[in-house]
Amino acid sequence: MKKLIYCSQCSKKNSFSQIDGEIRYHCSHCNTIHYQNPKPTATLICMKNDEILLVKRAFEPAKGEWSLPGGFIELGETPEDAAKRELKEETNLEGEAIKLIGSCSHFNSIFGDVLLLGLTMKIEKWDNLIPGDDAQDAKLFKLNDSPEMAFECHNKILSIYKKSLTKLSL
Repeated sequence: MKKLIYCSQCSKKNSFSQIDGEIRYHCSHCNTIHYQNPKPTATLICMKNDEILLVKRAFEPAKGEWSLPGGFIELGETPEDAAKRELKEETNLEGEAIKLIGSCSHFNSIFGDVLLLGLTMKIEKWDNLIPGDDAQDAKLFKLNDSPEMAFECHNKILSIYKKSLTKLSL
């Protein structure tokens, strides 16, 4: 956990102790509790028939490894808005978020606690597929023959998606 040395409300030195059953930073001067919240992301499942779209990461963490497209949700954005923006930034494709399929939480050494929201996307035109500035590559792989994912949470989101396909076929 990163250290929050000073209070964001009154600039006095914070304390670190148990509050509401959790170890938290708090200010004993103004009684502000400093909650450490996860950073939400939109993590995309983009299918073209039996193929899934993956991007090869251009930056750390996991530079050079394959992952699902996606990224951080910015202030004022919905997960669906972020999904559309990230799809365009990373692949030059345009699409619509169809459904929130699940979530996964993990700790990232650069960004701290990250909350991934998995969304399925509908893409009409695939002919503009080119990697964006934060992707070394972007391409389609057979769903059941895709490379190892950079992040365990991406595997979990993909697993949730595959289970939803199984339920549909029953």
